[in-house]
Amino acid sequence: MSEAIQATGKAAESAAAAPTKGLSEWRVASYSALYLPISVALLPVGVYVQPHYAELGISLTAMAAIIFVARLSDVVTDPLIGVLSDKWRTPIGRRKPWILAGTPLLMISIYMLFLPPENPTTLYFGFWVVMIYLSFTIVNLPYFAWGAELTTDYNERTKITGRREQFHYFGVVIATALPLAAGIVFYLADGSNTLGGLLNDPGTELGSVMASRAGNLGTILIWLSIFVLVAIPVFTVIAVVFVKEPPQTVIPRKKPTLRESIIVIRRNGPFVRLVVCYTVSTIGGAMTGGLSYFFVKHVINAGEWYSLYLLVYYMASVIGLFAWTALANKIGKHRAFIVVVIWYSVWASFIPFIPAGMFPLFLFIMTMKGCTEGAMLAIPAAMAADAVDIDSARTGEQRAGLYFSVWGMLLKGGVAAGGAIALLLVGLFGFDPEADPALAHTAEGNSTLSLVMLTLLYSIIPALVKFIALPFIWKYPLTEERQKRIRERIERRGVAVAAERS
Repeated sequence: MSEAIQATGKAAESAAAAPTKGLSEWRVASYSALYLPISVALLPVGVYVQPHYAELGISLTAMAAIIFVARLSDVVTDPLIGVLSDKWRTPIGRRKPWILAGTPLLMISIYMLFLPPENPTTLYFGFWVVMIYLSFTIVNLPYFAWGAELTTDYNERTKITGRREQFHYFGVVIATALPLAAGIVFYLADGSNTLGGLLNDPGTELGSVMASRAGNLGTILIWLSIFVLVAIPVFTVIAVVFVKEPPQTVIPRKKPTLRESIIVIRRNGPFVRLVVCYTVSTIGGAMTGGLSYFFVKHVINAGEWYSLYLLVYYMASVIGLFAWTALANKIGKHRAFIVVVIWYSVWASFIPFIPAGMFPLFLFIMTMKGCTEGAMLAIPAAMAADAVDIDSARTGEQRAGLYFSVWGMLLKGGVAAGGAIALLLVGLFGFDPEADPALAHTAEGNSTLSLVMLTLLYSIIPALVKFIALPFIWKYPLTEERQKRIRERIERRGVAVAAERS
């Protein structure tokens, strides 16, 4: 019997240690690459879709109300999907079936929302916004929980979330480049235009390309739809086939009730701190994202260059992640996040002083600010995976789905709230998205007050909102040393329970 107990204990210990270290780069990349298309599917809702529908006649106030109300459904759907994905048992795992089921719904929603009829109604916009958010939840929530379970190593979690965000922003870079590429193709297809002419006077000629093709929001959404609808099934197959879900490594003594589960989450101090910090930070970021197109078009007076701006901005985010994840491994995740917020806010403070028409200066400042964009998502997500370990140590279960349902619900709530607040406020101050930028500061165009408020809500105010988050993370207690002790406790418990059952 003692030999059986010893053998069982060794087997349990081996199973507990299996998903900790040594994930191959191919496995990390195959998992992370799936985020390339599914994240690009949601990002255009704030960046392109809202301005496009505004130009088609849907009021900013109506869109703000619809998006905010649509997010209320997450209070029900997120915990439901999180709990069900934790309990789901299939031959291919707990998380993959949800991703496979949600992908077709996401693709249909993208097609309908991105390619509206000529005169869409408010009801049409509202229905497909709800559907794209729902389908995104079905896919994204289990996907994040899956990533949290791929490893138990403190630094390797940062690597996974960092690589995931790099694929996310690399996808945005590709998608942003597509309208510009299309514009150049059409430009060269005209017999009167040549590549030599484009290279000799790029400022004038490329601006013409952007204005006629890439600067058109309807054209941008067409090319984005083609890209996403092709990429989603390809990368879904790669992830499902080449990345196995790790087995459950914690053996429970007693399954907690729903009430007990809620109490454990509430008493998970590091997680509560983290979600408060992250939600506040997300609200600030969403204010900037929701007003991005309007600021470039009406304040910088460079709407035709918007695609180029996004291309450079998100490329900076992809590259910046290498530096920020390295910093997180060196000084700890919460300290690195503090540095990221400060860096972001410093560069945001320069934006109100950019003169109209100074697009190169604007692009430089936004590149320096944009290098933090991916780190704002990757570092907190890695910290959330560590906080789930506290729950596993207390309850004996792996409930990343439940935790990331709370995480996703607050994230989407923060995005909706930030975007709605920004749109509502600029609307109240008289900003008109259909006004001619050439008539700015005149009675026929947007007033000086409306443009000042647009500028502040795009730059200074979001930075101040992000600063509110810092006190919650300043003395974050879940360090690398403590996380390792928690993992050791979980593994010892798993070995002990396995021995008792042998």
